[in-house]
Amino acid sequence: MAEDIRQNFGTDTAVTITLANLADGSDATSNAIDLGSPGPFALSLEAKLDGSAAGNTGLVEIYAQWSNENTDFSDSGNDLLIGAVQMNGTTAVIKVFAASVHARYVKFRAENNSGAALAASGNTLRYVPVSVDQV
Repeated sequence: MAEDIRQNFGTDTAVTITLANLADGSDATSNAIDLGSPGPFALSLEAKLDGSAAGNTGLVEIYAQWSNENTDFSDSGNDLLIGAVQMNGTTAVIKVFAASVHARYVKFRAENNSGAALAASGNTLRYVPVSVDQV
């Protein structure tokens, strides 16, 4: 009998990163996340971002910094671009990204190029590990 392979979604977890009032042209990097061993094949990353001014119409780019041993992470110029969130002024936006896993440890970096600072609240990153379930 043939077996089916399905995605298995893990626990939705907040990323520890300071996005409140993140100035235009600035970036913020999260704490390191240990994905475990064995680890997932991918991550579902959700960004909820809120602008503070009508000028927040540019992009907030989300990057991953990978490490095999939780010591050396990629430099900002060598981060892996996960995707970009198109801001729309002062209205909150939500975008979900899929990211393949490259190593056991990861940090996320948000680079605000939206045209103005992010709002003082309402800005979060969350992730869900995605693994394989064979039934």
